[in-house]
Amino acid sequence: MAPQFAKPEAKLWARENFKGLEAPIFPSFTPDLSELDEDGIRWDVNHIIANGMVSILIAGEVCSMTQEERKRFVSIVNDEAKGRAFTSVTAILESVEQNIDIMKHHEKTGGTLALLGHPVAYDPESEEEIYRNYKYMCDSTDLAIQFYPGRLKAKRFHPSGWPMDLLPRIAEIENVVAAKITGSVPLTFTLEFFHRIGDMVLVADPTPCNWFVTVTKFGQQWAGAAPFYSTQTPEDQRNVKLFNALVRGDYDEAFKLYWQSEGNSAFSWSAYSHVNYAETGIVSAYADKYTHWCNGGNGGLLRPPAGRLYDYQREAMRAGLRAIGLTPRENEEEFFVGRVNYAKGARLRRY
Repeated sequence: MAPQFAKPEAKLWARENFKGLEAPIFPSFTPDLSELDEDGIRWDVNHIIANGMVSILIAGEVCSMTQEERKRFVSIVNDEAKGRAFTSVTAILESVEQNIDIMKHHEKTGGTLALLGHPVAYDPESEEEIYRNYKYMCDSTDLAIQFYPGRLKAKRFHPSGWPMDLLPRIAEIENVVAAKITGSVPLTFTLEFFHRIGDMVLVADPTPCNWFVTVTKFGQQWAGAAPFYSTQTPEDQRNVKLFNALVRGDYDEAFKLYWQSEGNSAFSWSAYSHVNYAETGIVSAYADKYTHWCNGGNGGLLRPPAGRLYDYQREAMRAGLRAIGLTPRENEEEFFVGRVNYAKGARLRRY
């Protein structure tokens, strides 16, 4: 849903409208990984909306794609989600110019927000330079901006990896409406964001166990982007229900829903123990696509460089889903070629 606001009104618009959960969508490809799979992408858009998400983050940075492919990915998602969900785009690409380019395309094709962080090819010399770089990118677009500190990790400026004294200045930028906290960081990191800028922009921690503090004590009104579809289905929207219960202040319902999914934790840890996103910046999108497929998503492999899922990791994820009462899909060949492609007759090549 493209926003109906002028740039100076962006913060007010977000506070009035951006409420609920946001999940990422990752690209789907043809079985030989040579082209984008438009039908598979559209399947995932509809499945994410059916899961109760209010916004979809178009994550085109998670694997090898040309800038033109990223733009086509954005166009497909925006077309399919039109009028039914907000869309955001990851602008944490190789350069400032690519970030600006993808935001302009997102805006032109009906997008609402951008998850904007500093590009990969960037090493700031000072805190002032960090601010100037960020403001330059914000000024290039009329999109509502979700500030994303998770890809910088400049510990020479602050032990947390982000210079906290800069937060109010960034929050003052006209179209910055929110701050998205990276998963796996200490709760203290999130709480300092609320302390410093919680009255200026929306702050979102994607970690459900933290919501018992951030939602009930600090008024968090949206969460994400995170693969909430990994532990729920359209028929059993337990993460959506958990967040909404905490917004209402219904602790009894919230605790019941939280512990309902806790049985997945040990299995997930064994499957994801080789991944340290907080320190490496490498997104485990290949694993998220697998669990999404288990619960009804399109699935399909990502282009290298992307992680490889071994059989014992996939079984750990499946065991985690079974432990919380969900029934994962069984035909793994369908995952490898993508659910939509499999329905069209595609199969793995055998030698």
